[in-house]
Amino acid sequence: MSIDASTDKVWTGRRILIGLSAFFLSVFAANGIMVFYALSTFDGVETDDAYRKGRAYNHVLEADAAQDALGWTTAIEIMSSRSPEGVSLYTTIKVTTADGQAAPLVNPTLTFWRPTVQGMDVEATITAAGDGTYQGTAQLQREGNWIIRLNAETADGRPYVYEERQFIQPGAG
Repeated sequence: MSIDASTDKVWTGRRILIGLSAFFLSVFAANGIMVFYALSTFDGVETDDAYRKGRAYNHVLEADAAQDALGWTTAIEIMSSRSPEGVSLYTTIKVTTADGQAAPLVNPTLTFWRPTVQGMDVEATITAAGDGTYQGTAQLQREGNWIIRLNAETADGRPYVYEERQFIQPGAG
């Protein structure tokens, strides 16, 4: 029986230093990649009073179910153009009942809000154009991804809320 005394399998201080350095470099590289993806994929959604809104979430679900039971459909059409202030919008909204009739809305308001940046929300002035159609204009600071929210009440006083996410760019629509 012989003992292999070759120098290839001997752990010297230099080999240990290289091994530890390679291990920690791979850990730092993996952490760097994870931090990069965590920060670059954060959508920035923020909300005030998250605890209170979370506790009232069942009421939100009930209101959504009641609104879905109405069977109303909402269509939002946007025409946009570039302006010196940003993007000018001309919006047409059509709300119809389940049987295709014009849905009567009371006090409709239209809001454009940007999910990733606070302080850029814009409320558009809309007016009834008849036959369940509402029209309005708005001025946005930037093109991009926006959430459009229609708030109104039904004829019997129940809230009607419709949201739609759209990518707005000048000349589209």
